[in-house]
Amino acid sequence: MKKEVRYITRKSIRNIQICCIWMYVFFSGVRVYASTTADSVYFHIKADTIREIRAGQVVELTYALVNSQFDTASYPVFNDNIEVVSGPKQHKCSSYTLVDGVGSKSDETCFSYLVRFRKSGEIQLPAASVTVGNRTYTTPECRVHVNSAGVDRKRLKCSLNVEQLVGDYVRYCATLTCNTHPDQNPPLLSINGETTRPSSTSYSGSEGKEEYVYRYYFNSEGYKVACEKLTFGGKAYKLRPRKCKKRH
Repeated sequence: MKKEVRYITRKSIRNIQICCIWMYVFFSGVRVYASTTADSVYFHIKADTIREIRAGQVVELTYALVNSQFDTASYPVFNDNIEVVSGPKQHKCSSYTLVDGVGSKSDETCFSYLVRFRKSGEIQLPAASVTVGNRTYTTPECRVHVNSAGVDRKRLKCSLNVEQLVGDYVRYCATLTCNTHPDQNPPLLSINGETTRPSSTSYSGSEGKEEYVYRYYFNSEGYKVACEKLTFGGKAYKLRPRKCKKRH
């Protein structure tokens, strides 16, 4: 169960109740134009981050229906500027609003994505809609400002390893591991002179630490494995190639 606290002024609430105009919510770099309906049920987007959003950073985007449960959902369609790491994941959460020291609780039915923005600038998030009975709720326009990658090269670390596997189906697995997302999506390896895409990718993040793992399976009697144009923030990162001579 997720919980969050929102601080909204009494003036903002009066504006919504009287004028039924757009409500502006600023949530760590996210500008959301919330539901225009005057009732207590509305559908909106929020980003789960206390940091400024940067290109290449994994961010959780949540599509939340407030004070109701939806029957069906039309999920967002993300364009090439936004990479979906995982999702959608459905869950329920509660939010709290404090107005002049008086608190109120609202329940939310949500689905969330982990996403990564591929470039900097003003990015518009795709809309979604849900149905509640005979009524449809659609998320209004929502934009985020994405800063440049700003890679800290002092903490940047990557490794390239090749492991011989047991069994006859696949002989080797090359693994590229980085603590920051590379500019390339996905990063490519040169295996015996042939450009190769990863067979699988994975991401994990905890307490501000991230790990991106790319695995490349291949068959060969010997190998030479090297990274192709591995860059972070536009600057090259060099890794020593891995070599194994053919067996006679």
